[in-house]
Amino acid sequence: MTRFPLQEQDEVTDLKVKTVYNEILSELGFGIIPNIFKSMAINPDVLEANWKKFRATILQGDVPRTLKEMVGVAISQAHNSPYALNVHLHGLSALGMSEEVLRTLVSDFAACPLPKREKAVIRFGLLAGTKPHELTAQDYQNLRELGLDDSEIFEIIATADLFTSINRYTDAIALEIDQL
Repeated sequence: MTRFPLQEQDEVTDLKVKTVYNEILSELGFGIIPNIFKSMAINPDVLEANWKKFRATILQGDVPRTLKEMVGVAISQAHNSPYALNVHLHGLSALGMSEEVLRTLVSDFAACPLPKREKAVIRFGLLAGTKPHELTAQDYQNLRELGLDDSEIFEIIATADLFTSINRYTDAIALEIDQL
């Protein structure tokens, strides 16, 4: 059971929380307000700050959202974080990712039918999110040789940072998986 109350949309009285909830509903594309944001409504400033970071990191930028969500799957699986893993898989499904890719992404990454460039990004993001001290100049060079620029590599690292943080937060509060 989640360690914080989940504030449902019809219970919200704080204007800042209402505004953030409306933005989430219109921009996220899930048709729901995920429990992670409902759990943060206890502190409207923190909710707003985390939503803005999520929006800037995941919903904006040059790296496709699907690729960022796949980095989230890899990191969440490595951290054994069930809430985040479920949310990323739901997000990828909602974004039109095939069942074959979703299945092999979590069960047999080597067999996952993704292009070399996408697999390299996922591996890099996984390393950034789980073993950042092991990233080498060659890892950066490999991405550049696959056509990524420094801005895109920054986005991957920011994505890894955000999803690692989300894993820790959702696991620390034992966040319940959303009713999808």
